[in-house]
Amino acid sequence: SKTAEFADVVLPASPSLEKDGTFTNTERRIQRINKALEPLGDSKPDWEIIQLIAQSLGADWDYKHPSEIWFEAQELMPLVKGVTYDRLEGFDSLQWPMNDDGLDTPLLYTERFNFPDGKAKLYPLEFNIESKQTEEMSLHVNNGRVLEHFHEGNMTYQVPGLKYKLPRNFCEISEELAKEHGIENGARVKITSKVGTTEVNVQVTDRVTGNYIYIPLNDQNEGAPNFITDSDVDKDTNTPAYKDNYAKLEVISKKGESPIPKHNSRFGTRQPQISVRVQDKWNQSSYTLPGKGGDA
Repeated sequence: SKTAEFADVVLPASPSLEKDGTFTNTERRIQRINKALEPLGDSKPDWEIIQLIAQSLGADWDYKHPSEIWFEAQELMPLVKGVTYDRLEGFDSLQWPMNDDGLDTPLLYTERFNFPDGKAKLYPLEFNIESKQTEEMSLHVNNGRVLEHFHEGNMTYQVPGLKYKLPRNFCEISEELAKEHGIENGARVKITSKVGTTEVNVQVTDRVTGNYIYIPLNDQNEGAPNFITDSDVDKDTNTPAYKDNYAKLEVISKKGESPIPKHNSRFGTRQPQISVRVQDKWNQSSYTLPGKGGDA
């Protein structure tokens, strides 16, 4: 990957299908995974790589299986004391904190918050960010994901079926902006912000309006929004200000081959889904709330 090209050492960690262990997501949900395939080549599960590094630095680590590491984690963290490997069998999952009796906590803070007085602490924030928009840099650059590709496309651009659906990156611009610059679908443009420049082919669409443009982030090469995104962060959360970005557009060619092929689903009938509708899942007769039994 482009990121790995900057590295001095690349450690060949095997992916999730090639190792045993557990995942814990931001919902506090702990899920067990089982190795389906043997690691390829010289790759190893990440816990083995970390153990080898530790041993080379003099640590006396000798784990034989990730279950031994999880057992040690249970000894150190009372929050997961009851989450045994046996209780995670058969695709069961549990959410910490969990009692020794096996009951977990799907919802936190139903009675009180984890402060001495039991009350939450709220901090009022003020939106006082100075706009970066100038007369020259007047286009608001938005970025996000696409259905066909994942992260920077390191793996998904290697998949023929996905590349057939979306072979290259693109920039969505409005019909108004296209008319203003005298360009059509497939036009090649240069987008320049205060920190850098990138080139990409445009798709004229009604999915954006006015001076807003949209560039997917799932590409490290053509049209990558990282080239034109600065290092500013939100003053309160230190979150990168990915959406607070302005640029200018210069035309390289006025028309060309559309970056999105006609067989792509974007040219079909849109069927928007309003939210995840998790309540529909809960209301299924076959659904059991994890750790609480059927009555719950």
